[in-house]
Amino acid sequence: MSIRTSITRTTLSLLLAAGVSGLRADDRLELQELHTTLQVAAAKIQALEAQALASKDKNDALAQSAAAANAESNELKDRYEKLRGLLEGLGVGALENSKDQTQERLLAALSDLRIMKEQRDELANAVIELAESGMGLMKSAQNADPAAADRLNKAITLADAALVKAGGAQNGMAVGDLQNARVVSLKNELGIAVLSIGAKDGVKPGMPFEIFREDKPIAKVLITEVRNSVCGAVVQELASANDPVRVGDRGRVDLNKSL
Repeated sequence: MSIRTSITRTTLSLLLAAGVSGLRADDRLELQELHTTLQVAAAKIQALEAQALASKDKNDALAQSAAAANAESNELKDRYEKLRGLLEGLGVGALENSKDQTQERLLAALSDLRIMKEQRDELANAVIELAESGMGLMKSAQNADPAAADRLNKAITLADAALVKAGGAQNGMAVGDLQNARVVSLKNELGIAVLSIGAKDGVKPGMPFEIFREDKPIAKVLITEVRNSVCGAVVQELASANDPVRVGDRGRVDLNKSL
């Protein structure tokens, strides 16, 4: 109960205690009207006080919500700054970079990938050439050192494995078998394709293979040289002269001719 309500009720009590019975009828009527007016006023005051209390509760709730929103906003801002710093540290740049800058970065990345692929292909060809030259030299030597020959064979085996691994990483495929080989390198001047399978997969010289690209026949080849993890095949027949064998084409043993 508020102070104003207490005063109103005290005033009414004093007036009634003053001896209403001794007043004239008109005075008693006026006093009665005053008493009713004061009661109505007291009720209105009490209602207003209740509304004020409810408004205060709402204000407190809004203040708490605003504080929570500010805290969440500050947290999101901190996360944004951390993410922005991380992206800039990785070389991606700020989040507000323009579309043109993003396209330039994508084009630069594609150019780098193309250069890396060309370098990988050159390295693969160099490794194959080195392996074949080394094997040819050892075969032609009359008094070849057995230890040197063994080291050369091990080096060629490691080179074959590295070549196959690089080819698999580039094309996103696992090393295949006799039914799922892959062309990892080409010697176009000699008409030779290097496949991603070798002696460990059961490949033998003289085996015929078919080359496909997405189930489309491309060529027929014949295995001529076999290493531990790769083999060389001579291209004997093309399905179309305008569509030669490419790196990434699939190969499988021709069972009809093998039988």
